[in-house]
This record gives sequence, C-alpha cells and structure tokens, in this order.
Amino acid sequence: MPTKRSRSPKKRPISRSNGLLRSKVFWISTAIVALVLSQVLVFQDEGIYTLVLLKKEIKDMEAHISRLEIEKAQLESERDRLLNDPDYLERIARERFRMAKPGEKVFHVVIDSKEGPE
Repeated sequence: MPTKRSRSPKKRPISRSNGLLRSKVFWISTAIVALVLSQVLVFQDEGIYTLVLLKKEIKDMEAHISRLEIEKAQLESERDRLLNDPDYLERIARERFRMAKPGEKVFHVVIDSKEGPE
C-alpha cells in the first residue's frame, strides 16, 4: 500500500529576479519614508532647521542686548559726570563746542592737508 504524502505547500525557491524586485521595492520604500520624514522633521515650521535659525537669532539678540546694556552704563556715567563735575563740564564745553570764558581768545589752528611736510 502506497503511503500517503502530506500535502504541504511546496516551498518555491526564490528566483533571482524576484529577489531583486523585492530588494528594489524595499530600498525605494525606504527612500520615500526617509524623504517624508526629512520633510516633516527638518523643513516644517516646527522642524530642526527652523529651530536652529531661532536659536541663532536668540543668541544674536542676547549679544545685542549686552552691547546696549554696556552703552547704557557708559551714557549714564557720562550723564552723572556732566551733572556733578563742573570741571568736566567746562572741559567738554571748551573742546567740543569751542566755548571760552569772557575775555579769553580762542585760536583755531587749521592744517592744510594738501601740502605735505617738507
């Protein structure tokens, strides 16, 4: 009596062309997923690129604020000296505004820049 063979599906050997097709499909789908993820994560409004730009802008603004605070401190110091130091005020008036006390003569020296020293 012949023995019955079980009818299990036979495993087909994967042909070379079928394997290449599966490999191509895998890589193409991986590339598409990578492109979509990069679009979402990098180039959207909440993406990495925008985050980097905003962090740079914050750093630039903080540096600008620091410079303005230094300038403010210098101007406040200058203001205090002008209000409280009469000698400094007189010196500034004489240097910047060419002011003189009554009876003083002010000489303004003009150097002709066209003629060089000989």
